[in-house]
Amino acid sequence: MDGRPRIGIRTATDSYERALAAIDRSTWSPQVDPGPLWPLDTPFFNEQTSPGNVLVAQESGCILGYVKLRPSPMPASSGHVQEINGFAVAPHHQGRGVGNLLLDAALELAVEREARRITLRVLGSNTRAQAIYLAHGFRIEGRLVGQFLIQDHYVDDILMALGSGGSQLLRQMPDLRLSGSGMASHRSAR
Repeated sequence: MDGRPRIGIRTATDSYERALAAIDRSTWSPQVDPGPLWPLDTPFFNEQTSPGNVLVAQESGCILGYVKLRPSPMPASSGHVQEINGFAVAPHHQGRGVGNLLLDAALELAVEREARRITLRVLGSNTRAQAIYLAHGFRIEGRLVGQFLIQDHYVDDILMALGSGGSQLLRQMPDLRLSGSGMASHRSAR
């Protein structure tokens, strides 16, 4: 052991709500979200987001970031699809590989859920997120040009996906380094 804390990835619980809401607010900007900043008392967990669909990165009891992975909100015919519909790392923990750990764990969870495809949407202005998704094997499958008007600029809405709907997801996933618990767990890069 080198004495550095380990970053663990686990499923969220209701007790994480305040910490996750704080990360959500601290990472909001018009480059990453087309909507306005929400009120302070807006709950993180709601009808669309249950704790069981949120993975959190944690180090020494501190929540570093999260990724939301849920079944596709479309009809039952897309039951093979999981959707990333939220992803954030606290600003003071960015650049440490936390986002990579969260995405690795989300891909692993999608496979455990027998997904054959993972989709997400990202703003055209959010090039940092696009880069991490591309590095994890996602591809751009569609672009709604000028979908949003944000601060007097038209911004594209980009659809990205991993997997073809067949049995491709396992072959397209990056090499995951798994802990004995089955969830991704790694030392921090620092």
